[in-house]
Amino acid sequence: MASNPAARAINNAMYGLARSGGFGVHRCPQCRYAGTVEAGALLRAAREAAGISLRGMAERTFYSRTYLGLIETGQRPVPAGVTAAYERVLGTTDLGRLTAAARSAASVDASALSDVAAMLASIRRVEDATGALSVLPAVRGMSAMTEEFAREARAERTAAAALASEVTQYRGWLEHAVGADTAARRSLATAVDLASESHDRDRLVHSLGFAGYVAWGATGDYDEVIAFSDAALGVRGSHPVLAAYARMRRAELLAARGETGEAQRALTAADEAAAAADGVEPPEAMYWWTPGFGAVQRGGVLALLGETAQAVEEATAGLAEMPIEHRRTEWLASALRRVDPDLTGT
Repeated sequence: MASNPAARAINNAMYGLARSGGFGVHRCPQCRYAGTVEAGALLRAAREAAGISLRGMAERTFYSRTYLGLIETGQRPVPAGVTAAYERVLGTTDLGRLTAAARSAASVDASALSDVAAMLASIRRVEDATGALSVLPAVRGMSAMTEEFAREARAERTAAAALASEVTQYRGWLEHAVGADTAARRSLATAVDLASESHDRDRLVHSLGFAGYVAWGATGDYDEVIAFSDAALGVRGSHPVLAAYARMRRAELLAARGETGEAQRALTAADEAAAAADGVEPPEAMYWWTPGFGAVQRGGVLALLGETAQAVEEATAGLAEMPIEHRRTEWLASALRRVDPDLTGT
């Protein structure tokens, strides 16, 4: 893989991240029970995916809030009775199997990975409504668990690596959203590494794009960010929506750098990629990408190019097309501020 230009760019970009702290895996410093932090985090993730507070779960299961909090943070083991109580409240029979997989990562199977992916999708929607800080602890636990799956799975290691990349990338995004950029860069470095291991083109393009996004905000190192962009654009055969996103990000980077001519050409290429992706269902990890959001992102590029009135007009039109549930999210607010500080989704 290292013989092609895209791979060399990936290596260079990952070296830059390694200098900032490497590819560390999250560990809970308070956990006194080996193997329980992942199982406890799984219960927390399932609860939060259902939109149930810890207090609400305590009331419904007849366990104390303090006791459940210790279990969910890995400071107490997970008894079978607690797992059964969570299953009853959540209306599922899958948690017992998933907690068993968390305790013995080597035994994880395709069904368990699918259940974790569904849980992740639900947590993303919870974040849309409640913000990054509310779901970050649960996602950190899921990240540790899925990374263990990727290392230990006997039968599904490639699929486990792809899922771990997605979860860890999401963790990095959440860490960035709450201002923890050093942790975010470590998480995204791990996500890129896992995507490469999984040989999943979509995961690789997506993780490289987010790694570059965070690197730009954290360091302003243009060469490093362009290396990420080169690597993402060099991956052939990725999902059309991911290709459109990567090209729009490239236009944004060039515009931010003041390279007006290059940025305008990149924007034309991004428009062509967006047209090719029109009507194509995005990957689950990019559920937030809609034509309306694409218009907001394009408005951000135009604003950097000094075309403020056109930027606001396009972003406002795009905003009107977006789903209602996306309009109050933190990530949309961030994108709108790049168009105009006074532009809001409400």
